[in-house]
Amino acid sequence: MDDQSSHSPPDGATIDPLSVIVKVDPAVEFSSRGQRTQTVYVANDRRTGKFYRFGTREYHAVTLMDGERTLGEIYRQLQHDGLLWSEVDVIAFAKELTQHRLAVVVTAADDARATGETPDPPPGVSETEPGAASAGAAAAKTASTPPKRWFGVTLRLLGGLLTQRFPLADGDRIAAKLLPGFGFLFGVPAMIVWAVLVGAGVGVVWSNADAFSAEVRRVFDQQLWLVLAVLWCVLKVVHECGHAVCAKYHGVRVGRMGIMFFLFAPLAYVDVTDAWKLVRRRDRVQIALAGVYVELAIGAAAALLWWFCPVGFTKHLAAQVFLVAGPATILVNANPLLRLDGYYVLSDLLEIPNLRAHGRARLGAMVEALLFRIRMPESPLAGWRKDFAAFHALCSVVFQIVWMSGLVFAIATWAKGFGIVIAIVAATMWGVLPLLRWMFKIWTLEPRNRWGLNFYQRRLLGICTLVCLGVQYASVQSSPLARRVPVVVQFQDEQIARAPVDAFVASVFVRCGDRVERGTLLLELDQPELVLQRDQLMDQRDVELAKAIQHRQRSELALSEVAQQNAESLDRRLAEIDQQIDSMRILATRSGKITTPATNQLLGRYVKQGEELLRVSDPQEKEVLAIVAEDTLEAYKKASSSKQVASIRLRGGVSITAPLQDLQPSASRNLPHPALAATAGGPLAVQMLQQSESNELVHPQLRSVLPLDPLTSLAVQSGQIGRLTIPDDRSLVSRIWDHLQSR
Repeated sequence: MDDQSSHSPPDGATIDPLSVIVKVDPAVEFSSRGQRTQTVYVANDRRTGKFYRFGTREYHAVTLMDGERTLGEIYRQLQHDGLLWSEVDVIAFAKELTQHRLAVVVTAADDARATGETPDPPPGVSETEPGAASAGAAAAKTASTPPKRWFGVTLRLLGGLLTQRFPLADGDRIAAKLLPGFGFLFGVPAMIVWAVLVGAGVGVVWSNADAFSAEVRRVFDQQLWLVLAVLWCVLKVVHECGHAVCAKYHGVRVGRMGIMFFLFAPLAYVDVTDAWKLVRRRDRVQIALAGVYVELAIGAAAALLWWFCPVGFTKHLAAQVFLVAGPATILVNANPLLRLDGYYVLSDLLEIPNLRAHGRARLGAMVEALLFRIRMPESPLAGWRKDFAAFHALCSVVFQIVWMSGLVFAIATWAKGFGIVIAIVAATMWGVLPLLRWMFKIWTLEPRNRWGLNFYQRRLLGICTLVCLGVQYASVQSSPLARRVPVVVQFQDEQIARAPVDAFVASVFVRCGDRVERGTLLLELDQPELVLQRDQLMDQRDVELAKAIQHRQRSELALSEVAQQNAESLDRRLAEIDQQIDSMRILATRSGKITTPATNQLLGRYVKQGEELLRVSDPQEKEVLAIVAEDTLEAYKKASSSKQVASIRLRGGVSITAPLQDLQPSASRNLPHPALAATAGGPLAVQMLQQSESNELVHPQLRSVLPLDPLTSLAVQSGQIGRLTIPDDRSLVSRIWDHLQSR
C-alpha cells in the first residue's frame, strides 16, 4: 500500500498502521438489501463491474473510512459503537479493501512514529499473551512491504497454466434473442410443469434403480468417452444459456459469454453479476439456479425417454443424458461446497455475506487458537452464523482437497510428462504456497528473543517435526488398515450333473431336497437318433466281418485284412456310442442332497450337451473361495504362512472366521463363480468372450479354498459373496497411491 501513500517513512522507521488514513473510492456504490434478520449491503465497483457483499458491521466500518479518520480513530469509534473489533481486525479489513481496490491509502498521520516501536496493546490484553499487540506490528510490516514484481508475474503465469478464460460472445445479445422463445420457462406455470416432470423422472429412476446402476457402470467404458464429452459440452452451454435467459427475464444486463479451461477441462460461463442489483432475493436465487433448473428438466425428460424406448442405442443415449444432466449437475453445480451456483444460493438464503471468506477466516483462527493459542478475533457474523460458516469452510476444504487431488492425479496420469508438470504447478499454487505464507505469518508474529526462538517459532518447529515424523512413519511402517479379498461361499466337492449329449430328459427319479446316496440313479436321458446310429453301425460291422470271412476263404488275404480293419473301426465307434448311451443314465457320484430347484420341470425337456441338470451337495460341507489379485499375492502368502484365522464378512451382515489356506499354483481368467462377476453385482471386472456368450475375468486371479466347519456351513448360503480381511504389507502412503492408481 505504500506506493499509494503521499510520503514514505524515513530509512529504518516503521509506520504505525493505526495512523494510516484510508478512504473508500467514490466509484464504489453501496445499496442495501433487506433481510428478515439482518441487512446486507452490496458494493458495486463501477470501474470493473464487480460486486461485493458486506454485512452490517463491515458496512459500518466502511462508512467511517471517509479520508479524515485514521485507522486508530476508526478502531476507537467502533469500540464506542459496540463493534468489538480488535486493532488487527481493523488493519486487516482496511488491507483487504485496498487489495480489492475498493479503498485507497490517503496518507499517514503526522504523529507516525519513526522509532520502530510497536503500538500499545489494546485494553485488557497483556504484551506477553500469545497473539497480543505484536500481531498489529507484524501485520503492518507485512502490509507495508510491496511484493516482488517478478514473483507476482510468475504466479500469474503459473495460474494461467491451470485456468484460462476466453470470452467469445455478447451474452446480452444472445439472451435477448432467446428470451422470446424460452422466457416462459421461468414463469409460475412452467415451474409447476417442471416439478411434475422432475418428479416423474425421479420416480422412473427410483423404480428402475438396478438398470440405471448398470448404465452408471457403462460410463467408464472408454468407447463412450467421446459421446460423453460431446454431451457434457452441449448441456453446459444450455446450462449457461439458462442463466442468461433467466437474468434477461428479470431485466438484468448479461455480460460476456465464453469458455474457460480448468485443468484443461472445458467449462462454459456467462457473466450475470448484475443480478446483485435485484432487490428481491427470490429473483437472485432463481437466476443462480436457472442452469440447474434447465438441466434437471432435460435429465427428467431423458429418464422418461429411456423408459419408453426399446433396448438399443437410443435407450442407452437417453440414460447417459440423464446421468450428465441429473446427478452430475447436482454434484457439481448445485454443490454448496464448490464456489458455484449452489454456494451463492446457500449464502443468499442463509443471509451470510461472503460465506466462504468469513468461514475460512474463522476456521483458520480456530486452527491458530488450537495450535498456537492465538486469541480468536471477533467475527463479523453474529449468533449461529459464525459457527455455521466455520463448519461450511471445514466441509468445503475437505471436499475440495479430495476433489482437486483427484483431478490433478487424473491429469498427471492422462497427459504423462506434461500432466506431471501441471500436477506440480497445481500442488504448488494450491498447497505449497498457501502453506508457506501461513508458516511465514506464524514465524513473524513476534520478533525473536535475544538468545533463542520465541513461543510461536518453537511451537511451529514442534508441529513441523511431528508432521515430518508422521509422514516418515506413514511412508515406512506397514499400514494399520487391512487388505480386502473378495470371497464367495460354495459347496464342498459339489456334484454338478451335466448333459453328456444332446438329448431329451426321459425320467427324473429325485426331487429338490431329497437325500441320495452314492450310486443312486438320478435321471435318464433319451436320444433315439443315437440308438438308431448304434444299430446302423452294428449292421455295418456285421457286413464287414462277413466280407473278411469270404475274402479269406477265397485266399484274398489283402481284401480280408481291409475288411477286418473296417470292422475294428466300427467296433471302436460302437464302443463310444455305447459309452454315450450308458452315460445318459446319470448317477450320484457322492452322498448328499439335491439342491437344484424345480426338478419336476426337467421331465421332457430337450437339453444340449454340457447343460447343467442337477446338483448334489451336503449343506454341512461348504467352503469359502477366496479370489486373490496379483498385487495382493505377497500379503496373502505372508498371512497364510503364519496360519492366521481370517475374518470374513458376507453380504447380509453375516460375519464368520476361517483359517487361511495356501494359494492354488496358477492364476486364471476363468470366472470362478457367477456371483462374483461385476455384471451380477459382484466385485470382479469381467469381459465378454467373442466366441461365446460367457464371461472371463479382465485380470488373472489366483484362488484359495478355505473349508468351513459344519456349524458355520449351516449358517451361510451358497453363492453369498463378501470380503476377507488380511493385514496390509504396504505403507500407508503406498496404499493411498495404489488406491489412486486403481481409479
